[in-house]
Amino acid sequence: MKRPFRRTVRGAVAVVLACAGAVVSAPDASAAPTVPEASAGCSVDSAAQGVAGAPVAAPVSVPRADGRVDQFQAFHDATASQGLPFVWHRAQTVAGGAYGPWQRVSAGTVGPKATFITGIENAAGGLELFWLDHGGFCHSVQDAAGGAWSEPEGFGLQPAPYHGFLTLFKRSNGTLVAIASSNLYDRSMESRTQLSVDGFWGPVSSMGKVPEVDVGLSQPTSVTELPDRRLVVTADEWNRGDRYWQTYETAPNDGYPHGWWSGEWQLSTAP
Repeated sequence: MKRPFRRTVRGAVAVVLACAGAVVSAPDASAAPTVPEASAGCSVDSAAQGVAGAPVAAPVSVPRADGRVDQFQAFHDATASQGLPFVWHRAQTVAGGAYGPWQRVSAGTVGPKATFITGIENAAGGLELFWLDHGGFCHSVQDAAGGAWSEPEGFGLQPAPYHGFLTLFKRSNGTLVAIASSNLYDRSMESRTQLSVDGFWGPVSSMGKVPEVDVGLSQPTSVTELPDRRLVVTADEWNRGDRYWQTYETAPNDGYPHGWWSGEWQLSTAP
């Protein structure tokens, strides 16, 4: 099957790896709200009192449709029993304005081997937040009104060790797609799609397996929306930056009946 011609990029990949240090003032302890604890699939440190200490890596900025920016930051907590940081959140009240106080999202821990946080605004104007937890991802949502965060839950995508993290993409119609490499033997990459009409994330979908033996993929280096709204995904081989593989949707996955991934991976010269 021929590889689809890539013409235009629609949407933006909203993934950030927090790996560099930054000078960030710790929020006041009084800013910590009462938050839900994490459910099955997310690790919890119930001993932590919500007292932010030293920041971990750089803050992650998420642009909003109205011009405001929200930020997420991992902070250590001296009252924690596990020594792992937690995600805190703050938001601008108006575009270009000052940020409100930092508030802890939950008692769900981040790490331990890497600190990864990413977020994106959904079609309803709410925030979708993801962070790395013992090799998998935890997920929490705040609605457009800016209220309490939903109880964190395991998201179901779990990359192979050292094969990258999570990539988020928003289609032109507002549908969100989450993509990560897979640690399962029968697939190289997996995805989940959120339909913009209801905010519900669909089940994990296999994106097929690279045909060569002993070849693993990192997280996508690019996600492209074609004029017919199908997605094309390009990823490099794990631990190798000179070979890229590409797959595509046979139809846009944005409803029922929905589209699906071709399951075919082809070598690509495009990074």
